[in-house]
Amino acid sequence: MPTVGIVGGGILGTTLALRLAQAGLDVELIERAPSLGGLADRTQLGGYDIDRFYHVIVPSDERMHALVDELGLAGEMSNAPVGVGFFIDGKMYPFNGIGDFLKFPPLSFLNRVRLAQFVVACQLRSKYDDLEDTPLIDWLQKLSGKKVTDRIWKPLLASRFDGNYGDLPATYLWSRTRRMKSARSGKGGAEEFGALRGGHQRLIEAAAEAAQAAGAKVSTGVPVTGLLMEDGEVRGITTEDGERRYDLVIPTLQPPALKFLLPPELQPLLDAYPQRYLGVVCLILLVKESLTEHYSVNICDPTPITTIVETSHVVGTDHTGGNRLVYVPRYCDASSETFGLTDQEVYDRFTEMVAKLSPALTPENVIDWTVQRAPTVEPFHAKGVHPREAPRWPKGAAGAPIKGLALASAAQIYPRLLNGESVVQLAEEVAVDVAGRLGAPSPVPVPATTGGAPA
Repeated sequence: MPTVGIVGGGILGTTLALRLAQAGLDVELIERAPSLGGLADRTQLGGYDIDRFYHVIVPSDERMHALVDELGLAGEMSNAPVGVGFFIDGKMYPFNGIGDFLKFPPLSFLNRVRLAQFVVACQLRSKYDDLEDTPLIDWLQKLSGKKVTDRIWKPLLASRFDGNYGDLPATYLWSRTRRMKSARSGKGGAEEFGALRGGHQRLIEAAAEAAQAAGAKVSTGVPVTGLLMEDGEVRGITTEDGERRYDLVIPTLQPPALKFLLPPELQPLLDAYPQRYLGVVCLILLVKESLTEHYSVNICDPTPITTIVETSHVVGTDHTGGNRLVYVPRYCDASSETFGLTDQEVYDRFTEMVAKLSPALTPENVIDWTVQRAPTVEPFHAKGVHPREAPRWPKGAAGAPIKGLALASAAQIYPRLLNGESVVQLAEEVAVDVAGRLGAPSPVPVPATTGGAPA
């Protein structure tokens, strides 16, 4: 069978390797780090293995649940109803279900109705084509009014997009609102989240083991330095240790990393991708006592952080000796002032804000902390930019497909939100496409799209 080299050992690369190996292709997965994982890998805090960043699985994540079941990990899943809080005007308010919504003091009754109208409009809409070039703020003001937009939406968007959200299309909040609906338990109930014991890293490791059992080769600690080009075709990759030849190479890297692999003649391929990417600076606290009853908090006051997420409400505390984990992220551009702060400066600045949200944050409560950074986390799909998704089978300058190259990246996910479910869906769709082109049987049935509705 044809040989396939997959570059990048995150959830996208490992799922793709698994599916192509199951199709009978000769697959090698190459990862530059000593272990697989990417953004889903682990770190150590207080002597415990923890996720570098937080991840959840919602009830409607059909592909994630199917993969978990297939890999024999269903018994390692934990699920729990979670609470959401709103911090506004220096006060914390619960925001879980109809009861909390109806008595939400920061908004008048009329503005609460306007906010509800917006949520219902998103949930009823199944197509998004006419939203792609609609400015998000204009759309918000039309559906929920200027007061709600200024009081709620603009502060949330500012902390999520580093103060620069003017180019966002309306599809962003449409997708997010639909996904959060799928996390609710019904009848106005709270959201329900799930997580794997050991995090998404556990899923990646199990997928890699299953891929190897199906015949794939997994190579870690192998920095890829470029694509091997001959006569305008991709014939493999170059590494620090030499060349590796394949019939097809599939980089799964985000474009800011992909550009270092592409030779000069292929650099124009990057033009089809988003040109802005958000990174994240995340403070992780290991604390003795819970900081808040809420899993996550929406912050509408001036803030140097985006939110606080107490993942122990979902993952429990067995793996942290009864102590609790709190993630305090700030999504920002890698060139921002926040990204350049020292770890101590991040701790001081972020905990000053957390203390306003939670009086339980005291020096005595903090056991340990760490700061994790990632310069490229999420693509920014700006309005008015087309095509929305870079092609999986790119073409060269002459307009002909580049033989030996396929592209699969999280930057090709749109309008769905970037999460485990959408990444697995992309991996499986690419696997079906690749298998078909290489004459192999389809490795997984991919459901037909449903009018653009996010999975």
